[in-house]
Parts: sequence; C-alpha cells; structure tokens
Amino acid sequence: MYLTVELQDPNSNRIAQWLNQSTVSGILDLSHPMSAEATQGSYIITAWNEKGEQTSQNFDVKEYVLPKYEVKVYLPQTITILDKRATLRVCGKYTYGKPVMGSVTATVCRIAVQYHWLYDSSNICEVYVIKTDKTGCATQMLDLTRFRLRESFGDFEVETEMEEYGTGVILKGSGKASFTNVIITVSFEDVPQAYKPGIAYEGKIKVTGPDSTPVPNEPVYLFLQNGGQSENWTLTTDSKGIASFSLDTSLWTSDSVSLSARYQKVMEDYLYEQGVRSPLYTSAYHFAWKFYSKSKSFVKIMQGEGKFSCEKDGIVLARYIIHGVELKRGQTTLDFFYLVISRGSIQQHGRLPVIIKERKVNQGELMLSLRRMPELTPFAQVVVYTVLPDGEAVADSQDFPIQLCLKNKVSLKFSSLQELPGEKTSLSLQAHPGSLCSLRAIDQSVLLLQPEQELSLDSVFSQLPVQKLSGYSYRVEDPYPCLRYPPRFEEMILPPEPKPVEELVVPDWGKRSFWFGPSNDKNDVYSIFKV
Repeated sequence: MYLTVELQDPNSNRIAQWLNQSTVSGILDLSHPMSAEATQGSYIITAWNEKGEQTSQNFDVKEYVLPKYEVKVYLPQTITILDKRATLRVCGKYTYGKPVMGSVTATVCRIAVQYHWLYDSSNICEVYVIKTDKTGCATQMLDLTRFRLRESFGDFEVETEMEEYGTGVILKGSGKASFTNVIITVSFEDVPQAYKPGIAYEGKIKVTGPDSTPVPNEPVYLFLQNGGQSENWTLTTDSKGIASFSLDTSLWTSDSVSLSARYQKVMEDYLYEQGVRSPLYTSAYHFAWKFYSKSKSFVKIMQGEGKFSCEKDGIVLARYIIHGVELKRGQTTLDFFYLVISRGSIQQHGRLPVIIKERKVNQGELMLSLRRMPELTPFAQVVVYTVLPDGEAVADSQDFPIQLCLKNKVSLKFSSLQELPGEKTSLSLQAHPGSLCSLRAIDQSVLLLQPEQELSLDSVFSQLPVQKLSGYSYRVEDPYPCLRYPPRFEEMILPPEPKPVEELVVPDWGKRSFWFGPSNDKNDVYSIFKV
C-alpha cells in the first residue's frame, strides 16, 4: 500500500497525485496523460509507503529529431608509448541498418598537457580525408610517431564529419583513445588478509595489458619475505592472464609476511628526463598477518572459482586443523556450524560433525551445499565456526559471488527477427503460471539517448537495500580488547600563552577523533564474526 504517489514537473509543480494505492503482485500500474506541449525537462515521481518511507524516480521529456543516419568512430581503447601504428575507422549507418556512402574528414589530435614549465605546449593534430567502402566505413592507418609519444602529452581525440554522397547531408562524430606509458599491470586477486599456519596460503596473480585485457602464457615472478628469509617462484599465466599459487605455511613463524609480484624478475632502470615518459611495468604488493589462535587451531574456507551458477547448488569447501590437546578426554566428535547470509539476513544454517582424536593434530575438510541459489544472488556470505571445550572459537568467513538471476524465468520473442513497415508480427511471452507481466514498447532511439535507463538484471539488483553485510558502525563497535587499561594522562608544564594573532577562518569539520584500535584485517576470530 502506497499512501501517496505524486508527479512533479521540471518547475517543481505537483501535476498529478494518487492516494492509498495498492499493488497487484508487487506492481503498481499508474498513468498520466502528457500533452504535446508538455514542459521539457526532468519530471520526478515520488511515492510514500505506510511506514512513511520515500522512494523517487525521474524521467526526462525532450524534443528529439531522429537523425537520418549515425556516425560512429572506432579507435583502440588505449594507445601506449611503445605503439607505432593505430587504426582509425569511421562508420556511417542509416537508422534502418544500411551503410552510408560518403566521404569523411577526420581530425586526430593528441591533447597537450599544460605544465608551468611548458607554457608554449599545444595540441598535435593531423587531418585525414578518406572515403567509405561498401560497408559504410572509412579506414585510416595512423602513424603514431608523428604525435611524439614519449613527450608529456595527454590522450587522443578525434573529430569527424561524414558527408553523404548525393544529398550533401553532413553529420559529425567523435572518439577518444586514452594514452598511457603503463605497459603491464600486475595485481593480486583473492589473497587472504591473514595466513593460518599449517593451512596452504592460496591466491592469484593477474597480469593485464594497457587496455586491461589479460596477458596469457607469460611468466610472472612471485617473491616472499618471511622474517629474514626470502623465497621466489616463477609462475605462468593462463588464458585469462591469471597465475594461481599455493604456499606452504607450516614453517612460517613471523607475525606478518610480505608478498610481491612482478612481470620483470629484474627491474629495468630508465634515466629520468624532464617531460619525457618511459615504459612502466607495475608490480603488486601484499602483506598478510598471522591469524591469532591461542590453541593454534584453524578453519579456512576455500576460495571459489569465479561466480557460482544459479542453475545448480554451490559447493563450499573448508579445511581445518584442530589440536587434540584442546579437547576433552574421550571426545571423539566436534561440531562445526555454518551460516549462509544474503541480502542482510540468514538464509541457511546447519551443523557439520567431524570425527576427531584427542592428543593428535586433527586435519580434514568440510563440505556444505548452497541451496536455492536465486534467493542468494548476488552474494552468499558464509561463516563456519566451532567452539572448543575451553571456550575458544575457531572461525572463518568468505564471500561468494553468484550469477544474477531471478526465480521467475521469463522469455520474450517475436515470431520473426525482421519485418517490413506495415506488416504484422506476433509476440510470445512465457513466465510462471499466474505471473503479472508488464510490457513496454518504445522507439530504439530512446535507448540510444539513455541506455542506462534500460531495465536489466543489474538495474534490478542495484535497488536492493542490502547486498552484503560488512563491519559495524563505530557507534556500536566494542572497545579494542587489547587495551587492558585506560590511557594515563600526566600533568605537564604548559608553555607561555602565545600572543594573540588575527583569527583564521577555517572550515567547520565537525567533531573528529583519532582512533587507535584494531585494523580491518581479518586476523582474529573477533574480526571474522563481523562478516
């Protein structure tokens, strides 16, 4: 039930209102006639429910004349300092899909970057006149050496004019390519914030090119600093530019270890020249803290491979180490418990008993199934824990992304892919029995103007009030437990009061405080249960 729904025009005038409106299967269907002389601008629909909660959505009214044809400019997404050539392609297409025959004038510029020591710098531009082929596209190979790539200039911009043969109709198009001296980017993915001695430390190294595309089948070097010891490994990326690693932690003793990953085993040095760029191969760095456990007992939820499918149950694996000296005499089983949280609430829970032996180091693997996947999308947050006889909690948590999907599967298709103007066609809609369906038909040009307004799975799930839980507000945060005593303040002799000076006007920052508490790293059970 919505108590009030109102529509405001661009001048903030209320032009329509509906009171005490009830939804049907969760959908409220309302309409308001718009005249041809309606005020252009942004209109706002606002609704208030029974709790007084408010939600708003806007739409635009514009006068739009559909062009005879459209011009698109294609350039490489990124041009690097090492490139010598690049392909420029300009294509014209009528609204009904046929190619445009004509000539193209393209102005390609590299935009100057203004520095105080380069006042006289200006854009570097080249002009090309080319003709379209039978596909409606004109192609030009750009000689990038003309654009002084090693000097301090910015991105590439292209402005084009296409003139249609026979009619002389001219339409414009534009394009842009970013410029970078970063040739390779190395980053860590899915690396834990803490390591647990005795359980393998696993992660991934991702290698991408200047346009963020993966770099496959290339070596990448992993370096480890563990106290005073150093180790390194040579890995090879797969077809997705990923190199996975698994490190034995049984001999790690320091409170923290540092990892670094590089594309070059030995870094190249380039002489610095003012205003001149050099190729850059970035490295990745990561620090992992030792997970604290009084008994040195741990459980570790393993990472998943990509997103879980919506069509079948997801399998979650966890490894554990339980030291038998912490168990009761004669104890033969230990119960692990799990929670599955999605959209801010607990969706599943259960118990996983394991067989153990006292006075021994018990190691094994747990497995649990994520069921009813459409109810868990977009994320399933899993917590696994147990409590030892002395009260110590052993726990871990992990977030698993799930492919976006909806419980009600809907299909929509026309009887044919293409029809001539004036001909009849049919539309087939399938959904679960009893479903309330809403259809709309709009001109494709509307979506060209505002493609972000198109209804999609992403836009639907972005409306969720909660997708993942993470941490707590500082207002309810417990005091840092490692500070056993309150800080002591000692009296000190104050210096002489300074002479008054003209008061400075400073912005009002509100109340601020310094916080010397625990980090956000998941390096103890206290942080794990914050999810």
